[in-house]
Amino acid sequence: MARRAEGRTFNVSVIGLSGTEREKGQYGVGKSCLCNRFLNQVADNYYQEHISVLSQSDFAGRVINNDHFLYWGSVVKTDDGNNFAFHVVEQTEFIDDVSFSPFKTARTETYIKRAVSGKVQSAEKLMYICKDQLGMETDSAYPQVLIPEGKLTIDGFLCCFDVSKVPQRSIEKQVEFVAALLNNALKTKKPVVLATTKGDASCTEYIKEAEKLINRKEFKGNVPLVETSAHENINIEAAFMLLAHLIDRTKAKSKILPFLDARKQRHELLEVAKEAYIHLLRTNVTDPKAIWGAWKKKLEP
Repeated sequence: MARRAEGRTFNVSVIGLSGTEREKGQYGVGKSCLCNRFLNQVADNYYQEHISVLSQSDFAGRVINNDHFLYWGSVVKTDDGNNFAFHVVEQTEFIDDVSFSPFKTARTETYIKRAVSGKVQSAEKLMYICKDQLGMETDSAYPQVLIPEGKLTIDGFLCCFDVSKVPQRSIEKQVEFVAALLNNALKTKKPVVLATTKGDASCTEYIKEAEKLINRKEFKGNVPLVETSAHENINIEAAFMLLAHLIDRTKAKSKILPFLDARKQRHELLEVAKEAYIHLLRTNVTDPKAIWGAWKKKLEP
């Protein structure tokens, strides 16, 4: 873990059920959305759709770079007056759009073993932003941000557990997969946090399965649980900050709120922001023929 004068840098690997549709079901477990929301708090920079089925040319492009992981970039967060810098990678499994099998690479380990690797390395790999960037890596619309020195040493793992119902995926399959992931992650002696995802579309039965999982003898007391929703931006930052404090071996100042309490708090915050924005518009934009694009630039900070 690197140190900075103004704080510390944490390299986090986001992991979870991955593979073909046969393994993961019709949809993913929300790893990409969770990363996207954490790195990009601005609503316009949040993308709900990400893809894992790619063409050979997109897989070979500099964003994917013939790897089964994404580099999501870096961000600095503040907690109790201290700066925490993060680099985030997402371990996934990209599927060939011709054979519908995982792309073959030099690394032949299973996902469960590869995902908990202590290091990721990929020279000249670019930061991933959104699916539209693939095939247009050199377009000026997308920042050209490289993974630092072509490699990162992982400090901790954020494991995703989808609590929504997904066609063609049984809860038993996900529990079995995540249990194996957690076992391997804990063997690295690095901190692990389990984040339930898609809390905005959750199934109570699946939440209980996640709770039962972390209360197993081998995980109890070693894997804290945080309930999240990337779409509604609930407890995303809290999950990463909790992991950072575990890595740093310091006590988090703020308590992790249960999902419903965090959701209520988030909705109240949005309502205040909405009212303030409406007041700003009514106060400043008095011409009924005003052009939105021009006023938008004036009102933005």
